[in-house]
Order: sequence, then C-alpha cells, then structure tokens
Amino acid sequence: MIGICVISHGSLASGLKDSCELILGEQTQFLTIGLRDGDDFDKFKESALNLIKEVNHDKGVLVFVDLFGASPYNSVLFSFPELISSGIDVRMITGVNLPMIIEACDKRMSMDLDELFYKVIHSGKEYVIGIDDKMNQTL
Repeated sequence: MIGICVISHGSLASGLKDSCELILGEQTQFLTIGLRDGDDFDKFKESALNLIKEVNHDKGVLVFVDLFGASPYNSVLFSFPELISSGIDVRMITGVNLPMIIEACDKRMSMDLDELFYKVIHSGKEYVIGIDDKMNQTL
C-alpha cells in the first residue's frame, strides 16, 4: 500500500485526516504534521523526513502539502535527495484538499504511485467548483 503524508501549516493536515477517516474509516500508513508558529525549520524538516520514512513500505509515499513554496513544501523538497538516496519513491502534491485525500486513500491499494499521483491531481481540480448566484436561478 502507498503511504500518505499530509504536511501543512497549523492543524490543517490533522483536520484533513480526521475528515477522511470520518468518511472512509480508519486509515493506516497515513501520518500528518503541522508547522506551528515559532517552530524551527530544520527540526520541522527532520520531523517531516521521519514521517515520510515511517509510512514507506516499499510502494512509495504520496506527500500532500498546503502551499507551493512555503515551509511545509520546502521541508519536503529539501528532503528529496536523502529520500531518493534511501530508495524511497516519493511524489509531492501542493494545494491539498479533502477530495484529493479521499481519492488517495480510496485508490492507494489498487494503483501504483505514478497512477495515483496523476489521478489525485485530477480529482483535486475536478472538485473545485464555483457556485454563484446563477445557481439559485436553476433551483
């Protein structure tokens, strides 16, 4: 099974896991970490690296982060050389949302890492829908 990590600012990561488990039930090989105000970046990066290593069981790890270019993203990006040299296959997706997490958990036993990576990105985009006042006219 593909491991899943969600790395975010604050409690977003744990909230996404809680919401996913409310819908799909308890998930294994799924860990989260949130960056708190005042956290040391190097210590956070080390924690993120250890999290990714912990959920890896030879099928790879799909890592979700909240913002492109921000500290959670950089903590993973700067860990890539060590992960690669350790033989851990990792993909990272930014802009995490709940549909992505549900899709990843639902499909991670039936797809390889690359298939899941692209499927999850598609699902994340597919479920971002703008609802405006024109919707009221159709109801």
